[in-house]
Amino acid sequence: MLPRNTKVTILVLMSALFLILVTLGACQPIAAPTKQSNGIEILFETIALNEGGANIDIDTVSIEPKLFLLTDFEQLAEIKTWVNPQTLTILQQVDFQQESVIALFRGRKPSANYQAIIEHIKQYDNRLIVHAQFWEPNPQLESAAEITYPYHLVKIAKRDISFANLELVLQPTTITPAPPAN
Repeated sequence: MLPRNTKVTILVLMSALFLILVTLGACQPIAAPTKQSNGIEILFETIALNEGGANIDIDTVSIEPKLFLLTDFEQLAEIKTWVNPQTLTILQQVDFQQESVIALFRGRKPSANYQAIIEHIKQYDNRLIVHAQFWEPNPQLESAAEITYPYHLVKIAKRDISFANLELVLQPTTITPAPPAN
């Protein structure tokens, strides 16, 4: 038979071990990219989603879609005339030590109701695939006759991707909404 002090010590140690195991079991890991046979899903957060493009330097914006991966503050110069001043202010607050920015520009459009929306991002080896929806106005519905420059900017954690020889690839899907049913 064990002495009383030993029983108490064992009981205290077992209680502490139980408490540690319960605490560790309750801890949730930080959300990380999920590796699948069809690539690694990269999580992102929207910085700006702009349909209109007010206050943009129209002489510098392309007609065709453009995709950029910005990994440091100096690279903001490449797109500063493509975004409105409010978006540029937000971009200047990104922590480029921890995060990168993926910038999708739809290009110059002849009317309202065009959009560019990043759906998801996946990494396959050295390729970063950006799946996006390109919304078109329904030709049966009226759209404002104004030049627009839709874009979607997102930030991703640098720890989630490998930058060695990284190729950025755009996979757009064009969507035209159906007219409302009568």
